[in-house]
Amino acid sequence: MIHNLRKLADYLIGKSDEVQDLDLKDLLMAKVILDIHRTRVRKDLVFLPLGYLKPIHALDRPNAIRATEARVEALRPHRERFLVAGTLTCADLSEVLPSVSWIKTVCENDQSYLTYEGNGRLAALHEVFGREADLEVEVELYHFRRSKKIVRRLNRLRRLNGLL
Repeated sequence: MIHNLRKLADYLIGKSDEVQDLDLKDLLMAKVILDIHRTRVRKDLVFLPLGYLKPIHALDRPNAIRATEARVEALRPHRERFLVAGTLTCADLSEVLPSVSWIKTVCENDQSYLTYEGNGRLAALHEVFGREADLEVEVELYHFRRSKKIVRRLNRLRRLNGLL
């Protein structure tokens, strides 16, 4: 229990510039993220098509909008290089869009992966490359014995955020 509370505190500290805007959706998201880390059986770095990656929350707060705009501007000069390569590795993301973590996902189905960490970076990628770009992005994919409950909760968040 203390370990889970520590994870929640670390997550909130990492989002400190957004804490003033927290609401019920954010608390639900924090709980789902704790459950993801608590129940995962493993995680792997994998390459997934950009169009398969879906956000779990809207970026509608001033801080998130400003951060996403800055990410778009940082990424835009590298667009052609990454399109020619056809991949965007974790090292590439760290170079151009540094963050405290990788983009983290949960598989919903063979063509849909719910991104629960890195939604601002994902929004910037969609803005610069488009959702249909022929680009594979390296992400951290979380695996579970039974993922239906986690996927259902993530989709509940997507619904609450107007994404479904």
